Amino acid sequence: MTFGTVLFRVVLVGGAIGVAGVAILLFAFRAFGKPFRANVLIAVLLAFVLICCLALLRLSLLK
Repeated sequence: MTFGTVLFRVVLVGGAIGVAGVAILLFAFRAFGKPFRANVLIAVLLAFVLICCLALLRLSLLK
């Protein structure tokens, strides 16, 4: 595998995780009726992405 292929896959998966995370968080905040706060949304999104990255790292180390 070349570096470009790996980088493309990482960007593709990371972008999908980011878009899905933002969509889920927007629906969750609207469902509970809480006011929209950008700093809370960003903090939760970053935590979600970090947890997903750690899970992917763990899976890659198992192989």
